[in-house]
Amino acid sequence: MRRNRTADRPLVVYGANPVLEVLRSSHPVTSVHLGPGPHARELAVAARARGITVVEEADRGALARRAGSPHHQGAVAVAPPFRYAPLDRLLPQECRSALLLDGVQDPRNLGAIIRTARAAGLDGVVLPQDRSVGVTGVVAVTSAGLVFGLTVVRIPNLVRAMVALKDAGYWLVGLAPGAPESLADLEPPQRVAVVLGGEGEGLRPLVRRACDFVTSIPMAPGVDSLNVAVAAGIALYALVKPPRRVRP
Repeated sequence: MRRNRTADRPLVVYGANPVLEVLRSSHPVTSVHLGPGPHARELAVAARARGITVVEEADRGALARRAGSPHHQGAVAVAPPFRYAPLDRLLPQECRSALLLDGVQDPRNLGAIIRTARAAGLDGVVLPQDRSVGVTGVVAVTSAGLVFGLTVVRIPNLVRAMVALKDAGYWLVGLAPGAPESLADLEPPQRVAVVLGGEGEGLRPLVRRACDFVTSIPMAPGVDSLNVAVAAGIALYALVKPPRRVRP
């Protein structure tokens, strides 16, 4: 029996920037609810350009109830469940980096990790179907809507996905507190998949054994571990070279 699987539910995305991001993406949107707030006109134009129903909400309380949060900035979008990509999307040679998460269950952690992954220029994130949060409205909001511009894969077996990535030419680098090899001493592979464990448990034994390298983040005495979102940021910027911005 599969346990702790996140059900695919409609997304409720709120906040000016997250709603703008979902409108700029190809993800379908059912309706947009707007009240006074930043970018209200821009949001209305973007929604109507896609043929999306715009509901003007004068009552901020109504928006808060729809968003499930008072921090909606006058913008709420309702969308179908998130559309995951197949793992094959990350196998072509032009894809150079990926992040695999072994059981992250806090949606705010996942959202923060996805935001960092986009900033670092990652090609995609891989999530297991079981014992892991999927892409929810909270994940979308915490990522500032950047999840809608990232390839996110959800698979039934993480170890099999690791084998497929290895066969495609990736080197798998796991992070585990106490691992003897330091992340600071590892030469970043040309094609890398970073593997992080979930809150509390870390990497499961089978996942750890499937990694090519298992490293730890150097820390001062008395500090044993970091929040998984913080660890992800350190690891990604150590192992993945973000693309350069082209100045106009």
